[in-house]
Amino acid sequence: MSSSMISVQGELSRQIGDRWASTTTGAGDSTSLIDTALKAKADDWIQDEPYIMLTEEPAGAAAIYDIRKVSSLDNSTGDLTVLAFSAAPGTGIDYELHRLFHPDDKNRALVFAARNGFPAIHEKVRDESFVAGNWLTDGSFEIWTSTSALTNFTTSGITLTQTSTANLFKHGTYSAKISGSTGYLEQTVAEWDDLKHLAGRNVTLSCQVHSNTADDLRIAIVYDGTNIEYSDYHPGDSAWTTDSEPLKVQIAIDDNPTAIKFRIYHDTAAGVSYVDDFRLIGPDGARLYIGGLGLAQNVPHQVSVEQSNYNQRDPWLRLDMTQFNFEDGYMTTPGLKDRRLRIEGMGYLDFLASGSSSTAWTATININSPQTDILVAQAALYLYTWMSMPNFDSGTTERFQQGMGFWQGT
Repeated sequence: MSSSMISVQGELSRQIGDRWASTTTGAGDSTSLIDTALKAKADDWIQDEPYIMLTEEPAGAAAIYDIRKVSSLDNSTGDLTVLAFSAAPGTGIDYELHRLFHPDDKNRALVFAARNGFPAIHEKVRDESFVAGNWLTDGSFEIWTSTSALTNFTTSGITLTQTSTANLFKHGTYSAKISGSTGYLEQTVAEWDDLKHLAGRNVTLSCQVHSNTADDLRIAIVYDGTNIEYSDYHPGDSAWTTDSEPLKVQIAIDDNPTAIKFRIYHDTAAGVSYVDDFRLIGPDGARLYIGGLGLAQNVPHQVSVEQSNYNQRDPWLRLDMTQFNFEDGYMTTPGLKDRRLRIEGMGYLDFLASGSSSTAWTATININSPQTDILVAQAALYLYTWMSMPNFDSGTTERFQQGMGFWQGT
C-alpha cells in the first residue's frame, strides 16, 4: 500500500500538464538528445526553463534521474540541446521533459503536501507492542540503534541480533536473538531513569523465551552489587515459553538499594535463543513512551487492552481512563497491569527512504490511489502558490493565481 516518489510525481506532472515522456531514437552526444517524435513540436515549444530527466539507466556514464536544463529544440531533426551530461545518454533511453517546474521542485512540493494534507490523508497507526504497567522501557525490543544493538539496553559478552522471522517473535515486529559468548542483556537506571522509583517495592520480572539449549537462558534481578535472584532456565526445547508461563522472578526491592539491574542471561556459548516481551510489573505509575509511534501530537484515538494473555480475539476492551502527557509523549494506564495494549490513531505522512524523510526518487509514501489524488492536489496548490509570489513577473503570477482557484476547489 505504498507509492514511490517517481510514480506520484509522474501523476502530479500529468495533472498539471507538465510532462512529456518519450524515448530517444538517436545516439546524440553529451549535449544533444535525439528523438524523432519531437519533429512534431514547434521549435518555440521549448522556452523559459524546461528540464529533461532520464528515467532509464543509460549504458554510459550518464545516470537514471539525471536532470539537465534544455536550451533549444531543432524540430527538423528532433534534436534537443541541453547542458552537458557526463556522457551521451544514447539511443533507446526513456526520458521526460518538464516545461513548467524543475522535477526537484515537484518532489519538494510533494513532501510538503504529505504533511500539509493531514488529516485528509494520514498514516494509520496501530501498535500492539506495549504492555500496561511495564516499568521497563521497550520491553518488546522494538527500538534498535542498529540490527545488533538495542537503544535502551546494554550487553556484556553476547551477540545480539534483531529478528523479525515468523514464529521467532511473540508480539510487535521484532525479538532479540542472543548467541555467541556467554554474558547478558540488561536494563538499569542508567538506561531508564524511571526504574529508581521502584525502591522499596515488590516487582515481578518476566520474559518470553525460545531457546535450543538447556541451562542456557534465564532471567535475573541483580541488586546491591552482588545479590542475584534468578529464574529457572528455559528447558532448551526450541519452543517458546507458554503464554501464561514465561520465565519469572519476584523480589521485594530494598528501600535504599545501591544498584538494581534487570538481566537476561546467556550461560551456554553454543546456545541460540530468542527473547521478547520482557516485563517488569510493580506498582502503578509505569510510564509508556509512545512518542516514537508517529502519532499526530502524540495523541492516540483509541487505546484498548487484550481480554487475556496473547488473546487475539476481537474486540479488545476499550480503555477510558488512560492518561497522556502530550508534550513528552508518555502514557500511563492507572489500575491496569500486565496486559498488552492496542494503540490506534493517525500520524503525519512523509516520503521515506531508509526510514528518513527524503525527496529521493526511490522514497515511498504509505498511501495509494485515491489518497494520492489529494496529495497531488496539495502539491499542485503549493507550486502554483509559489509561482504567484511577487518575486516573479506580473504575467506569470497572474496565470498561476488563476490556476490556484482550480486546485483550491479540488
